[in-house]
Amino acid sequence: MFKNFTAVLTCLMCATQGATQTFFGHSNTDCVEFLKYNETTGVDTFVGNWIEGYFSGRIRETGRDLQIVNDLDIPLYDLLHKTCKTDPTLNLHEAADIVYVSIP
Repeated sequence: MFKNFTAVLTCLMCATQGATQTFFGHSNTDCVEFLKYNETTGVDTFVGNWIEGYFSGRIRETGRDLQIVNDLDIPLYDLLHKTCKTDPTLNLHEAADIVYVSIP
């Protein structure tokens, strides 16, 4: 019985770890890769969804009132793209942090 419980618990931990890696996958993407993809393929909807989720999580984490993002329909993807063009040595997480802090 204990062996079965250990096996199930191990499987659950591995499944959770994979989901976490998927969730955070775009944050480690280099800006150079992001910019190249954008040039050849166009807007990356996965990154677009990621930046929206990133902002949602940061707003919840910090308690900031960024209603202005919704009111003015600020294009977060475009701001991320601009930040990456300004400093392509960043990864998307670092660029998103810069965007987040720059919004009043």
